Amino acid sequence: MRKYILWRTAFRSIFKNKRRSFLTMVGIIIGIAAVITIVALGNGFKRNILSETTGTDETGQTKYINIKYNDFDNLVSDNSGISQTDKDMVANLPEVKNVSYYKATKKDSNPMVDFYDKNTKLSMTVNPTKETNLSILNGRQLNAADSDSLNKVVVLDEVVAKQLFGSKESALNKGFDLNGQVFTVVGVSANTSGEIGPQNYEPLAFFPKKTYTRYLGKKVDHSVLAIKFNAKANNEAAMTKVLKQLNMNGESRTLGEYQSYDPSSEIKQLGSMLDQMTLFISAVAAISLFIAGVGVMNMMYISVSERTKEIGIRRALGANAKSIKLQFLFEGIVLTVSGGIIGYILGILIAFGASFALPFSVRPDMMTVFISIGTSVLIGVGFSYLPASAAAKKELIDILK
Repeated sequence: MRKYILWRTAFRSIFKNKRRSFLTMVGIIIGIAAVITIVALGNGFKRNILSETTGTDETGQTKYINIKYNDFDNLVSDNSGISQTDKDMVANLPEVKNVSYYKATKKDSNPMVDFYDKNTKLSMTVNPTKETNLSILNGRQLNAADSDSLNKVVVLDEVVAKQLFGSKESALNKGFDLNGQVFTVVGVSANTSGEIGPQNYEPLAFFPKKTYTRYLGKKVDHSVLAIKFNAKANNEAAMTKVLKQLNMNGESRTLGEYQSYDPSSEIKQLGSMLDQMTLFISAVAAISLFIAGVGVMNMMYISVSERTKEIGIRRALGANAKSIKLQFLFEGIVLTVSGGIIGYILGILIAFGASFALPFSVRPDMMTVFISIGTSVLIGVGFSYLPASAAAKKELIDILK
């Protein structure tokens, strides 16, 4: 019952000085809102990145195999990748339930294609798009009609145009051979993304979206094999057997070594990096909470000073030092938790609003609730303790003086 009275007294005291209490809470509200916004957006960004980069089986039942090539020439050779023969050989093993090709890339990322220049195999990223809005140096943009009509046309980056045709002027209206399909070059765009190569993920060629899907979009990547073993099989022993078979009889055994590949470790590393980045930015935003805490302490000291008579009356009626301390501690906690709740609501609303302009969604979770409430309680206790202790230490005789 006594604690209930203390809580009720704390609320009355806070609402008695509404303006001062609100101004003190502003710092808490802004600090909590900033942290919650950053954490919510960070979590949404993390979920989006991981969902785009994973196609993995999180239960760990699916295992993966790729090839560690001896040199770069083997990587880009026509014989690179895991062949259908290799896939069939793995599928025939009794421990294997099913096997398929797997490619761990973003669902919406730009694909990479191979093409040839004077018998040299090159790789570049391309962008299938409905229409382009590029800086055109020669020719025209792609438009929606190109996509709807399945026109076999392409806009090349000037780097590719010079590589294949000598200059951007001579590239126009020439044929660009890609996987046996010839596309007419209708435009050359200014280069903004560097040189040709598998390390460059910016697009260097632009195709009408429907045209690309019709003629090029169904090519299967053979770089990674996804294997699911039978329930009774020992996964490690079965994987060892599969690798032994492939390294002894696989078609690409002369190009490199077949090895187990665990994309989940890369996913975890990426998730950890995103968490650390969110934590760092949140820590910077949390500096404002320390400043707000100092404001809470200042208000509590003022409150103790103004209520000296109240403290004296309570002491005269038998209240002990512990009761006095708890009263002011509860007031500090009520003040900061109220600010924390408002800050949480504001932060989530800001994050939701920002998500409309971002390519990922935001949803509230229990972690952000714990952050806002827990931080508010810590600030309330931490910055109200000294003022509450000062109030509790006041002697009745000193108050009467």
